[in-house]
Amino acid sequence: MLLGIHIPFLFFLRPYLVFPAARHSESCSVVFESHDGYALFGHQFIKFNVSDYSECALKCMANDTCHSYNLQAKSSRHKHQMCELNNQSRISKPGDFKHRQGYVYNGAVPVSCVPKICIGEEDCQCHPGYKGPGCLTVRLGHFAVNPGKSCKHILESNDSEGDGEYWIDPEGKGNSLKVYCDMKTDGGGWLLTSIFMVDNPTTPPAWTAEPSYRGIIKFTNHKMGITISAMKELRGHLPFTQMRFHCSKQQGRTFHVTTAVNSSGEAVVEYFSNQTNTMPDSCLSFVRMKDDNSYLSGNCSRWGYDGSSNFVGKWGHKNRQGETRLYDLTALVGKHYRWRTTGKYRLCDDNKNDTFINLSKGDFWKIFVR
Repeated sequence: MLLGIHIPFLFFLRPYLVFPAARHSESCSVVFESHDGYALFGHQFIKFNVSDYSECALKCMANDTCHSYNLQAKSSRHKHQMCELNNQSRISKPGDFKHRQGYVYNGAVPVSCVPKICIGEEDCQCHPGYKGPGCLTVRLGHFAVNPGKSCKHILESNDSEGDGEYWIDPEGKGNSLKVYCDMKTDGGGWLLTSIFMVDNPTTPPAWTAEPSYRGIIKFTNHKMGITISAMKELRGHLPFTQMRFHCSKQQGRTFHVTTAVNSSGEAVVEYFSNQTNTMPDSCLSFVRMKDDNSYLSGNCSRWGYDGSSNFVGKWGHKNRQGETRLYDLTALVGKHYRWRTTGKYRLCDDNKNDTFINLSKGDFWKIFVR
């Protein structure tokens, strides 16, 4: 028994130990995550000398009080390893989880209940987040303890279950974050890095750009954007090669483009991830998506302002080179068509002659990377 959960059988698999649900039933699963060079301090209630990893794991599972254990790393100089059973875990006592040279931490993490509906041996439906024979394999990105590197990584691992929320760990340090992934558009694998959605047309929400890329977890508030320095930080951990800009007004038009996979597209990515201040060429740098009906995308040679002239064929505005250049006149044709989510107006291919298209509930601006 562990955490009040019956374990019909188990199998050992580093870095995770999974306790699967019984067939034709609904039982909760527990995953034992493993972290080399770490331990939980101050919660040991018993210690053993053990001969191997599995012996320590079994001692924890046989004790109702055990929620995790610290195991001394295997050494050629010592026949036995020290096994310390803890009555708490990294999840319950995060402040006591620290570096400890020569040890490996293993802690219980309840993940989900896993119902399986099996009519026959070859007709079995798994709970979301699980796959494979017996529904015993945890899909990448569906739980914090088993994150993907990126949305694209999850997609290419065949673990995507469509658009939605997934767990990723761009730094690979066990500090995962829940993000939104678009798994369908243009082949999928897109990570949402900015979203502004109109909930109340009369009072567009004020917002402040997040200074860290980890601010992308705030996508549910519909007013999330990160600075170009944060975008650079993200690219340092997750070397994305494309960006996608998508805005739409119900009473207006839709601007929807993805940067091209060429040197011009790469220049755009570098410009908006704070790797250069050189305004990139607009034409040949992007590809129009099927739903794009904007005037902006059809007039790329007239984009931009270089400080003295409009219509210079460039992304951006010379006087908008700060941390929010992703949102302030990112793409524009003079005083006509513009992308903007800062200041008084929210503009999506708006023309001044349109007297700026009225906002409606559900209008949005989104930026993705892949």
